[in-house]
Amino acid sequence: MNALNAFGMAIGWMDIVGVLFFEMIMFYMMRRRRLAQKSEIVSIEAQVKCHKDSLPSLLCRKKLSESENLWIFWGYLLMLNVWIGVTLLMIAGISLQKPELMAFWLIWCVCGLVFDVFLILWWVYELFVGDAIEALTNILISLLTMAIEFGFIYVIYTIFLNLSNASKDEGAKVAEKSKYAFMMISDPKR
Repeated sequence: MNALNAFGMAIGWMDIVGVLFFEMIMFYMMRRRRLAQKSEIVSIEAQVKCHKDSLPSLLCRKKLSESENLWIFWGYLLMLNVWIGVTLLMIAGISLQKPELMAFWLIWCVCGLVFDVFLILWWVYELFVGDAIEALTNILISLLTMAIEFGFIYVIYTIFLNLSNASKDEGAKVAEKSKYAFMMISDPKR
């Protein structure tokens, strides 16, 4: 295994560890939120103030009902587990020298970039109508995430191309060998 493939494997395992860590944080936050909801009484003034806002705010989670928050949580958890599956396919593609398996990861990451662009546009909107500090922070985090994701996509795409070219070269050698196999003679060019 060359250094580029090893780096691709490291990217895959780092992705999986990061997703599992993020899932643990999500479970912890949901548990903490449930305990806080049981122990505190929400004032009517806070609810009225949150519902008075005429413009939608992505960052105002008080507007969402508990069932909506739960759906978002489980949807996000499903997406993270699909991410683990796709990353395992990418790792298997590198290990088994099967570039077709890596294509799923590349498609997944390109879709993630499209989603990041949508979020950046939403946070630019938030910048003008909502909390500017939080919006700027989210924009910078998304830009950093996109830069890292571009780097990872470049590395995995390079591995994908190398493996694809290697399998084509191997296929050409097998075809060349089988050209003279029925005559039981070797290729005179070799």
